[in-house]
Amino acid sequence: MTSRRLRRPGTGPVGSAGTGRVLVRGGLLASVLVATLLAPAPADAVAPPAPPSAAATSSGTPAGVPTATPTTATPTTAAEARAAATEARAAADRAARAAADLDVQLAAGRRAVEEAVSLDVDATLSLDGRLRARSQATRDSARQVRRLYMAGAGGALRDSALGAVLAGSDPLGEASARAVVQRSALRRDQETTAAAERSLTEARGAADAAEAEALARISALRETAAAASTLADDLAAARARAAELDGLGTRLAADERVARERAAAAQALAGAEAAADRSQRAAAGSVAGGGVRAVPADYAALYAAAAPTCPGMRRQLLSAVGQVESGHGRTVGPSSAGARGPMQFMPATFAAYAVDGDGDGRTDVQDPADAVFTAAAYLCANGAGTGRDGEARALFRYNHADWYVQLVQRIADGTP
Repeated sequence: MTSRRLRRPGTGPVGSAGTGRVLVRGGLLASVLVATLLAPAPADAVAPPAPPSAAATSSGTPAGVPTATPTTATPTTAAEARAAATEARAAADRAARAAADLDVQLAAGRRAVEEAVSLDVDATLSLDGRLRARSQATRDSARQVRRLYMAGAGGALRDSALGAVLAGSDPLGEASARAVVQRSALRRDQETTAAAERSLTEARGAADAAEAEALARISALRETAAAASTLADDLAAARARAAELDGLGTRLAADERVARERAAAAQALAGAEAAADRSQRAAAGSVAGGGVRAVPADYAALYAAAAPTCPGMRRQLLSAVGQVESGHGRTVGPSSAGARGPMQFMPATFAAYAVDGDGDGRTDVQDPADAVFTAAAYLCANGAGTGRDGEARALFRYNHADWYVQLVQRIADGTP
């Protein structure tokens, strides 16, 4: 390898000047590296795309890690919202358990990275030491060669041979012995250098293996940390979704309760209206079947006195209304709808049109004179004095039913 990616900044490749100055060893360097590797990248940093991992899913989460985000379809009923909220909470629970497992994996991964980096540092130091030993052995061998060369090729060798001749010894034997010594020294130097080279090769292999293991552990730790971050986001989203669905379920339940109450009220109103209609039809049938009742004298006088207060209104029309509403005072209510008196006025309507028919200084819905004169005023105000069509409009205002209009006009015409 030409460089080692786990070398501290400022130290050169193995063998360059300054090697061996690994300033921090073991756990401290490993802890610093783990913190650096797992720190978030700056916002403006653009990282190169990482190759996809075989252990990762398409969402970037390692296989086997559940995705916490529940379905996002918006429920339309309270029951659907409750079910979706339950699903979201279950997803959040699964994500929380998976996050706890990933925390355990992260702790184990950090320890593994620290151990691997520490081993890499130790291997680097060993490689650095062996490199220095190889370099020293090479230098020692070179010095030995130079020394032997100088000793064998210089004047010392010739002087030694001349001395051997003068002393009567064998100069060739002496030279041969010296050559043997030189060769033996050179072999020892070569063996020492070769051993240093082998040791260096072994140390380099161990350092490369330690670096590869450290890098693999770091890569695995990064993947686990990324998965933990993604899962944390999913967990937060699932919890927020569950809270949102709980609120939606509460609102939908309230809306459904209001809708049920409105439906029940509408049903009750429809039933009341139907009952009132049946009652009115029954009363009309009774009037029709029994014919026109004889008008009591007191009521006949009141009808005759009140009708002229509305120019154009028939006395018979006022009498027919009294016949249908109360049988000329026989049934004065209150009715199921709250109408009162001989002419069956609602209290608010009577108050708006009240006439003091008997001049006693007060108006009373139950007083026949006040009731008849007030009926004349009400019918007149709604067009009863403007012809038959006007009568029909006024009668419809008096009671919102076509059958009522037809019945009163038939009675007024003298035919049931």
